[in-house]
Amino acid sequence: MPQPDAGTEVPDAGVESPDSGTETPDAGPETPDAGSEVPDSGTETPDSGTETPDAGPETPDAGSEAPDSGTETPDSGTGTPDAGTGTPDSGTGTPDAGTGTPDAGSDAGMSVLDNWSFEEWPDALPAQWLGSKSSLTSDAVQKVTTSPFHGLNAVRLSNATGTHKRFTTVAKSMPAGRYACTYQVRGSGEIRNGFFDTDYSSYSSYTTVETTTWTQVSYSFNLASPVYDTFEFVFSLRNTRGEHLIVDDVRCTRAPEACDAVSCESWQRCVNATATCVPLAGRCDTSAQCSEWQSCDATHTCVTAADRCVRHADCAGTPQTPVCDTASHACVEGDPCAGVVCNNPATSCNPTSGVCELSPGACFTTYDCRGELPACDPATRRCVSAEHSANIIRNGGFENWSNTPIPYYGTPYIPDYWYGLDNGVSDPGSEIKPSRLVPYTKVVHGGSRALQFVVPIQTAERFTLQKFNVPTGTYSCSYRVRGHGTIRHRIYSSAGWSPQTDFLTVDSDAWEPVFFRFTGNVRDWRLFFYPGRSVADRDHLQVDDVVCTKD
Repeated sequence: MPQPDAGTEVPDAGVESPDSGTETPDAGPETPDAGSEVPDSGTETPDSGTETPDAGPETPDAGSEAPDSGTETPDSGTGTPDAGTGTPDSGTGTPDAGTGTPDAGSDAGMSVLDNWSFEEWPDALPAQWLGSKSSLTSDAVQKVTTSPFHGLNAVRLSNATGTHKRFTTVAKSMPAGRYACTYQVRGSGEIRNGFFDTDYSSYSSYTTVETTTWTQVSYSFNLASPVYDTFEFVFSLRNTRGEHLIVDDVRCTRAPEACDAVSCESWQRCVNATATCVPLAGRCDTSAQCSEWQSCDATHTCVTAADRCVRHADCAGTPQTPVCDTASHACVEGDPCAGVVCNNPATSCNPTSGVCELSPGACFTTYDCRGELPACDPATRRCVSAEHSANIIRNGGFENWSNTPIPYYGTPYIPDYWYGLDNGVSDPGSEIKPSRLVPYTKVVHGGSRALQFVVPIQTAERFTLQKFNVPTGTYSCSYRVRGHGTIRHRIYSSAGWSPQTDFLTVDSDAWEPVFFRFTGNVRDWRLFFYPGRSVADRDHLQVDDVVCTKD
């Protein structure tokens, strides 16, 4: 017999190679070190050439004496030149290339954004960037190592179209406050900024960039409330060309506030103007901070006072005054259902709440039928038995059994319209031994019989309906299960396999409902059960009243 769920599905083994390719990054027409800043080079020949360094009879850099150790500051300027284990200012090497990673954006407090100087590239993309709200593709994001503004790297962003695309940070949490940002950009194109918290903010105006030198752009924003795990800083760009847009040094800082030094309770907020804690909306320290018909409870929440109301149901404890007067929030005499009209025939006015609700025994779909009658008749909107014609599952209550010929198993006693035969990988069927299917009459959900699975093995075995065609429509389904073991279900038809459900662990004498939906207009539809690991202490596993009705 074929293995269960073998199918033809190939699990998610995509062919996309993330962000690699044959392009040599930063090898375009850009002239290195073409900005306004000349890094440690130019017309001055540093510490080499025809000039004799440290003029005098002494041979420089000889023996144990450290050269350039006088009072004069070498390498003109007031800064200390290139201290480290590397050779200072020596030729075409990268300046400041000692054993540490120079200027790698590790400065504490420089920016609330992670990897703000684009120094970290664990692969072809910068760490902490290209977040979920990015619409820029990964191949439009490139590492730039020639003439960065800060550190060793910058990022090139490309979007030659006139439709803007976003490049964002990965999502993070951010405290409330006012933020001021600056960043450096060069190249050709248009760029602007915004952010995402639970929705997109408005954007700043576009800055048109047309320069080979670094230009600073400023942007500020305000977060009225803290943002948890969803904040993304947004670059929006369009019409890039040539070198496109190269961005570096994205520094965002939060302005200090008086409340930063104040700690409030979870039900309070801090007011910056006074640096004091006050209750949040709907919260309280005393009842005086609530509406006159409310009281402050132990959780510092304003709630309806014991003798007041906001709805008719609050007056259920006073039958003589069952109506809530919403103007005074007082319970008064009257009929909660007076003037209430329920237009849907499945609903009626609840005399306690004064609201139209499903009438007892009525239903919109089978999901509403959770009692003894498991199926919803769409014609009458009433819950009916599994044997009702509204149920498209034939013999869903397992009331009818017959001796049926099955290849290799003779003529076993099995439920009618079940035990669909296995005709290959593209047409799967039952694989469970018929001897594991037993009529069960001790405890049933509906009718006089249920189906007992006796499967005391670790591997679940497939059991299915005989296939049939299902007309167009949406169908709500359910079945009842009890006993001790595990079970799951799945659907197969001309539309393919439904998503695989998790195994349900059953260990109860009570019938538990399992609900699911599917869309019709398919051929060769069949429902699969996968029972396994049944235990005799609760008579193994029992299933009853399998129903599917059209919504």
